[in-house]
Amino acid sequence: MSKLGKLTKLVLVTVLGISAGVGILQTKASAASKTVTFGSTGVSYPSSFKSNGKLKGFDVEVVNKASKRLGYKVKWVNADFDGLLGSLDSSKIDAVANDVAVTTERQQKYAFTTPYSYDPTAVAVSKDSKLKTLKDLEGKTVAAVVASNNIKSLQNYDSKIKIKTYETRDQAYAALNSGKVAGVVNTRPILSATIKQKKLDWKILKGNAAENKVAIAFSKDAKGKKLAKQYSKEIKEMKKDGTLAKLSKKYYGYDTSKN
Repeated sequence: MSKLGKLTKLVLVTVLGISAGVGILQTKASAASKTVTFGSTGVSYPSSFKSNGKLKGFDVEVVNKASKRLGYKVKWVNADFDGLLGSLDSSKIDAVANDVAVTTERQQKYAFTTPYSYDPTAVAVSKDSKLKTLKDLEGKTVAAVVASNNIKSLQNYDSKIKIKTYETRDQAYAALNSGKVAGVVNTRPILSATIKQKKLDWKILKGNAAENKVAIAFSKDAKGKKLAKQYSKEIKEMKKDGTLAKLSKKYYGYDTSKN
């Protein structure tokens, strides 16, 4: 082979090698762009919890089904609720799906999807408690998970009700079981499902402090707004075809997708 032929072959091999390398990088970049990272606590029954090491729950299934329809792969990250919002603020994750209530303050920071559940704020107390309604809690202390919107809802309902915050739901529930607090605040469907699942000697007081619209919170940047729009469209379809009703009945016992 002539020197010119050898040089041509070398150049061709080099070009093919570079092209292959670029192709691999593009494939990896494409795969990465098709993956959406969601945050949940993994200990928030029945919205996000682990069973035999597998992440399950109402919010988890809503996200997984919507993502599959959209052609996205899902990566889940677990942390306490306050930590999840912090991770979203610092762009470590793309979204939080863990019974996140839509509030005016949060709408200023995050891009929300259309709501997929409507959950009234309520309070559970021990079954032998003499308390009957939310108003009976005036002057008493109620346990709540830090950063939960239910805290503000209850305070807006009656500022005379005292709040003691805990890092996790389990800690808040333990506080009620040990008699350290008079009750525990959360959404009515979550309290109802938890009482049934854990066979707790609790009852839910009459009255709701507020009704929360639950949605997925995305970062409020170009990517987040785009994803929020895509997932909103899919959530509407899931509500229309009965998927949301089916999932909420599976985890809560009734259809929470209706306002």
